[in-house]
Amino acid sequence: MNPTPQTRWIAFSERVYRVLLLLYPADYRREYGWLMVQLFRDVCRQRYHQQGRIGIALWWCRTVFDLALTVIEQRRKVRLMISKATFVHFAGFMLVLGGAFSGLAAFSQLQPDDHFTYHGLYQVLILLWAPGTLFVGLGCVGLALSYESIFWAKWTLYLCGVGSLVMTAGMFATFLNESLWNLWFIGALLHISGLTAFGLRHAFKPVLPCFRGLPLQMALGWVIIGLGILRTDSQTTNNLLSFLMFIGTGLVWLAIGQAIHRQRRQAEPAIA
Repeated sequence: MNPTPQTRWIAFSERVYRVLLLLYPADYRREYGWLMVQLFRDVCRQRYHQQGRIGIALWWCRTVFDLALTVIEQRRKVRLMISKATFVHFAGFMLVLGGAFSGLAAFSQLQPDDHFTYHGLYQVLILLWAPGTLFVGLGCVGLALSYESIFWAKWTLYLCGVGSLVMTAGMFATFLNESLWNLWFIGALLHISGLTAFGLRHAFKPVLPCFRGLPLQMALGWVIIGLGILRTDSQTTNNLLSFLMFIGTGLVWLAIGQAIHRQRRQAEPAIA
């Protein structure tokens, strides 16, 4: 018997969810993993029955956000992040991974024709957006939690993280229904807004161990978005603008993640 569209989408969602559960501590997965998978699968079936693929996409939006927060909380509970330095190392590592994936995914925008459908290598590259935005989101939330005493840093980084996680949900939503690509765009606006606000304050009162103007580089994203809204007559120009914006975001987070990781490595001898 051939699988129905419902079983295909639910099975695909469950496989992705099982992979994401690897972010939890091993003991937590052994005790609660099967219950979480069962609940996720049951809700997917209910949402598909009520709203179709859109229902699954909306459920993914909530799932990704909840997963990001609970993973960090559980990791802290098992004391994998006892010190601030260890926690910053975790956030920096996530940002390096996210920045690298996002930078590679940006090359998908150089596909010569339109971007409604990707082909060949470009199709592989566009799939890297999901892990890229997921790791950047987790890294941003990790940084926000490490700056709890600095109000402006905490909340602007939270906005960056939430925006990036919404982008991840938007990627899954677009796979299910192309008309939901606006969810990804909303996430991108939230992410750039948070990074711009953080960069403006960081330029005058830096808290990260990097060039004080680095986070503000993505303020150029607003210029690129504006040019995209104006829609130039050349598809090649639009593709190039998208490429510059996306690779810029990836490189900024990659550089920030490397700076955080380098700071921790330099601090290790002093701690020892």
